[in-house]
Amino acid sequence: MRYARTYGSINQPHATQDAWQYPTAPSSDTFGVPILDANKTFGLEEFNFNPHLIKEKIAYIPCYATARYYPRPYMNELRLILKTSGSHHIHYATLYDVSPILDNEIKELRNQIIPVIENIYFGKQTQDFFGVDFENFVTTLNRMRDSDIIASNHDHSPFLVNVRYKKLEILKNPKSLKTNPRNVNQWKINVEFPLNHKT
Repeated sequence: MRYARTYGSINQPHATQDAWQYPTAPSSDTFGVPILDANKTFGLEEFNFNPHLIKEKIAYIPCYATARYYPRPYMNELRLILKTSGSHHIHYATLYDVSPILDNEIKELRNQIIPVIENIYFGKQTQDFFGVDFENFVTTLNRMRDSDIIASNHDHSPFLVNVRYKKLEILKNPKSLKTNPRNVNQWKINVEFPLNHKT
């Protein structure tokens, strides 16, 4: 089991599935793809709970888009976490039986995504969020749609999804985590469940 920190944002921790189907504006984390208007950001993981991506059991996980570690090994359990404020983290979902998507799978996946790309990424809520930057967002997403690589160290270079999984568990009540001060700079191991918390 490992943690994957996500770079998106969540304004509705009481309604996780709703909040993570489209950009919801940054809360604390300001990672992600920058958008000019009001310093907004988005991470592709904010669309992971879109019904189509759930049906296909594919997702975008930021740490899987890093060329240095590509392709990452199979994981039987990958817990998704978000930093909300200060050193506070929440665990909001878990992917089971996770494997990396390979470059040679992109063509087939692109053909699956193109017919539904409008419904996944360009709905009214997304247009409202980006406002005057919506066209810039569309241009960026189309560039990523046409990419032939899964992992890259350059912004806007990777493909739209990068992992497959067999099961998704969305937590109705995201669980608070605590920071391990001995590993404060290593986010992969710097959070853990409180000792009195049963998982």
